[in-house]
Amino acid sequence: MEDNNYRHEDFDNCFLCKHPALKHVLVGLLVFLGAFLAFYVVADWHFKRMLDPSFYMRKMDRAIMQRENNFDKMERRALEQQEWINRKAMKMQQKMVDQTSQYFHVEKMDNAYKIIIDLRPFDNDEKNVEVKTDGNTVVINAAGEKNSRHRQEIVKYSQAFAFSENIDSSGITKVREGDKYIITIPFED
Repeated sequence: MEDNNYRHEDFDNCFLCKHPALKHVLVGLLVFLGAFLAFYVVADWHFKRMLDPSFYMRKMDRAIMQRENNFDKMERRALEQQEWINRKAMKMQQKMVDQTSQYFHVEKMDNAYKIIIDLRPFDNDEKNVEVKTDGNTVVINAAGEKNSRHRQEIVKYSQAFAFSENIDSSGITKVREGDKYIITIPFED
């Protein structure tokens, strides 16, 4: 053990070497003191940071930005949902207009209006078509049944036609020609 100029005899009179229990107590005390100081330093940094007004300002800024982002997301979702609802409504309306226009057709002649109705979806029966007049407005209600393999559907259409000319409601004629039901509405002079 002569390496590094170490001699065991120099440490034989060591107080702690003769009292090993005291050695453990002092080591424990130093470890406790080191841990306490480390905890104190970290706690001090933490409390100084917590009591710093700029810390709370940054924290509030982050919270405000997060709420704004959440509000923007909700607003975007609501707009997307409203756009989706509008597109669906427009598609349904266009589908209804397409279906209605395929069953009802209006022509303007020199002295009358001619409304041509396809009777096939209305059980091919002119009795399922009702014509009412109210001033210059003609309302046509038509209904029928559509039977498919597993279900039965009731088809009902109602269409109101408002004319710019004064019409003669007593001169309205209704004629059936094949699958077509032709309603002629004359003008008043």
